[in-house]
Amino acid sequence: MNALLLLPILIPFSAAAAALLARQRWQAQRYFALGGALGLMAAGAALLAAVYANGILVTEVGDWPAPFGIALVADLFSAIMVVVAGVVGVVVVLFSFGSIDEGRAAHSYYPLVLILLMGAAGAFLTGDIFNLYVWFEVMLIASFVLMALGGERAQLEGAIKYFALNLLESAFFLAAVGILYGLTGTLNMANLAATVGSVEQQGMVQVVAVLFLIAFGIKAAVFPLFFWLPASYHTPPVAVTTLFSGLMTKVGVYAIVRVFTLIFVQDTAYTHTIILVIAALTMVTGVLGAVAQYDFRRLLSFHIISQIGYLLLGLGLFTVAGLTGTVYFMAR
Repeated sequence: MNALLLLPILIPFSAAAAALLARQRWQAQRYFALGGALGLMAAGAALLAAVYANGILVTEVGDWPAPFGIALVADLFSAIMVVVAGVVGVVVVLFSFGSIDEGRAAHSYYPLVLILLMGAAGAFLTGDIFNLYVWFEVMLIASFVLMALGGERAQLEGAIKYFALNLLESAFFLAAVGILYGLTGTLNMANLAATVGSVEQQGMVQVVAVLFLIAFGIKAAVFPLFFWLPASYHTPPVAVTTLFSGLMTKVGVYAIVRVFTLIFVQDTAYTHTIILVIAALTMVTGVLGAVAQYDFRRLLSFHIISQIGYLLLGLGLFTVAGLTGTVYFMAR
């Protein structure tokens, strides 16, 4: 078992557990959070160096062989995103020291940040579609509490919209996972890449591809599924909004890029043309929505949407240069 693949998950999890044990001394939670974020960043850097030197790394949790066991996989793309998660975590925790009030900190703000970082790292490293769903749910639980923490009316309104749309995303995701397993008999991404093309019911494969696009599109806030983001991202503290915009939406885009470059590549004239159109409409509506805003944070929320369109444009083009641009833009 390669420990480098486990550390980005275990470090924030252990730091979150330690912070929860120190709940009566919320000041100590800040340093556990900073240590967990720094540890995640360091583990991501070590993982990136190992992948760069040795190629793709794979570990099978519990020594169950694929496709039956839980596989963790790191290539350059996923390793880069783990480093990005660590950097975002460090910046957000440091900013939180001076911006998060005592009330929120005393109600487990810092452990929740660490749990969200753990979920993001798990989503980047999983080699199994169902476990991608599990990590999405981990992030959803932590992000919903972070969104509502403080109990202000605007926050609660934004949190309800955020949670309702993300529950819809979970339903589409789980339905797609079930149908895909029924068609192929596996949920391991590498096995899916090898078997999806030989499925007799290719029409159903395209249906599943669209279901995944809807599910991940809600998470990434693409056109026309973006309306929950400007209604909710401006309501929590700036540190929480920074964490969501710098990490949460990128996890959604990462999932789209991963499945539509590895699994659903049988009919790119259909699937990737849809993605290209969605990317263009996301860019345009994000910018036009920003023009109509007078509240600065809502304006920035619409700009986040337009940036998601830029990220998906390279995938829609489905060229080496386009995908390189997508990865570079996600990491910068």
